[in-house]
Amino acid sequence: LPKEINDVFKKLQSQSPALAWPEVESILLLELGKERLDSLQVFPEAVGAASLGQVHLAIEKATGRRIALKVKYPGVEEAIESDLKILRKLLSTAGLIPRNLDLNIIFEEAKKMLHQEVDYEREKELLSEYGDLLEGDSRFVVPKPIPEYCTSEVLAMTFEDGVIIDSKEIEELSQERKNHLALSFFELFMREITVFGKVQTDPHFGNYQIRIDPKGQNDQWVLFDCGALRDLEDEFLEPYLFMLRSAFKHDRTSTHRALVELGLLATFEETDYAKELISLCFLVTEPVLTEGEYDWAGTDLPERAIVRARPYLFDKNVRLPPPQMLSLDRKVGGVFTVMVKIKAKVHTKKKKKKYLF
Repeated sequence: LPKEINDVFKKLQSQSPALAWPEVESILLLELGKERLDSLQVFPEAVGAASLGQVHLAIEKATGRRIALKVKYPGVEEAIESDLKILRKLLSTAGLIPRNLDLNIIFEEAKKMLHQEVDYEREKELLSEYGDLLEGDSRFVVPKPIPEYCTSEVLAMTFEDGVIIDSKEIEELSQERKNHLALSFFELFMREITVFGKVQTDPHFGNYQIRIDPKGQNDQWVLFDCGALRDLEDEFLEPYLFMLRSAFKHDRTSTHRALVELGLLATFEETDYAKELISLCFLVTEPVLTEGEYDWAGTDLPERAIVRARPYLFDKNVRLPPPQMLSLDRKVGGVFTVMVKIKAKVHTKKKKKKYLF
């Protein structure tokens, strides 16, 4: 989409207009009841507002414990259905997606993940699950759910401090500290796909903050929103990892085989499209194959990839990836964007070898 539209969408990730406090208060009263709500001091001004809900800081009066109350917007489930219909019509009318592709696959995946993100009872469980996976790793902080204040419309969790990725505080960190954060974030993704078998597939900036260590020794990632945590089934994950290993080796035969197994190519025929798709796979491995530091903010890799891909976007051989890959690709793009935003200059080749070979 054009930059102007993407800029608007970016604001909706964490800077949407907040729902007025009286309406939020009525939701909390309905969901928690008067006794539970009275046990909290809830601050009327939202600390974050996105497209599906908003977050308020609350203090438990008896203990002083700080709690984040994530409140779902009324009618958001119905809005998902109607908004996706509008988006589908927009994309089709504007000719932004090849007509030979089955849009049902794309929109069913989007609908599934969006409905999962507003299932607060499931997210409560996923918060605990993801927190357990990272237990003991001091580089990461995952909020803990607080069940006594959770309902289907309100998700309560520990309130965790941090600053946004594109804040002045992060900009002013030393390059060494930025690189430490970048390597931690990159390694988290590698662990998700090779160890955990589950990936947080909604990587926009509103879902991450950084807790700056005053002593400068252990800056931490604060990881919000496990609603988009997705399990990767073995029947998808094995050929996907095989594709990555093959692409990293620049092995054309094996990469071709992996792309067929994933459904991105129909046959083993060496068509112009197949050759270009394989070459594109090799191109985008550049950041993790570079010897020495890679300047993520200084690279023009996305532009080069788009130039290479554009002539083939409407090729008759274009095939959609499996649904899991649609979500996973969103995460890959998000990881790249985070590395660019914090201006990482790091060597990731060793991390890649550690988890893939």
